[in-house]
Amino acid sequence: MSALLPVAVLSATLVALFGIVLPLLLLGPVMASRTRPQPQQLLFAVVLLIPTIVIGSVFLAWWAVSWLESTDAPAPALIGISLVVAATVGLLTPLRVPVGSGPFWIKPLLGFAAGVLVPVAVMESIALGLHEAAAAAVGVLVLGVLLVVSRVIAKPLAARRQAKRVRASVERFQGQLVDVTDEAWRLVDARGDGNRILLRYDGEEDGKRLGASLLLQRDMEWVPVAKENESAVFELSKSLNGHPTEAVLAQKQLGTPATLTLRIPGTTVLSVREDVADSLSWVEFIGKLELTDAVGLLGRQLPEGR
Repeated sequence: MSALLPVAVLSATLVALFGIVLPLLLLGPVMASRTRPQPQQLLFAVVLLIPTIVIGSVFLAWWAVSWLESTDAPAPALIGISLVVAATVGLLTPLRVPVGSGPFWIKPLLGFAAGVLVPVAVMESIALGLHEAAAAAVGVLVLGVLLVVSRVIAKPLAARRQAKRVRASVERFQGQLVDVTDEAWRLVDARGDGNRILLRYDGEEDGKRLGASLLLQRDMEWVPVAKENESAVFELSKSLNGHPTEAVLAQKQLGTPATLTLRIPGTTVLSVREDVADSLSWVEFIGKLELTDAVGLLGRQLPEGR
């Protein structure tokens, strides 16, 4: 009996269990909730996921060795363990794409490919007369090549997917759009619908990496109101329309990121939130903002070829 059949079946089983079924069971209810997942919920899911994968890997390795012993595969223990390890590493290793995330099928495909190619490489190496240790080294080399190739493939796919989502979100929003005109700042993400959109920017000031989130909402009833110990109303000498305007600076407690909220012309309210506390000079940052439309925002932030 050929060893290729159990290798393929076991790799597909491992990918289905660890890459699809377990994440859906443990993380599905958390991610499906309309509210933002709490760190405690994600931590609890991860704490359950790790031991489940460890126990499942031991069982699958035992199954692989038992099945391979009934075939013509040399060193069934080495091949079975390398299959489980390679497929698991392929599923769990981050792709480190620059923005967004790669297509969902990249990780299962990588896990399956690693679970098949690595043990096959080990088998062929032993068949060529290499020692088991040398054959294992060849398997590690094949796994490394697969990881590098997957990252090379995932980066442009992730960038294209991110650009498509940003374009769709910007074009869907029906309020007044705002863009950061400073060349040191660039749009990295956009999510929203017709009534609200969240624009995330990364920038650099004095050699430091900064971040800011711009939330635009269609709201006719908003008025600047201060809350005791949480926010204060003050007047900006120059708003986006060139005239003074009242704004609300909110900070729940010292040392946490602050949010500046003001109304811009029309029906839209702008909230700017810094990623790191006390990292933005609000007057200077507002001066970098410019009223624009979808064509202008996309033309500047998503030029052709990006």
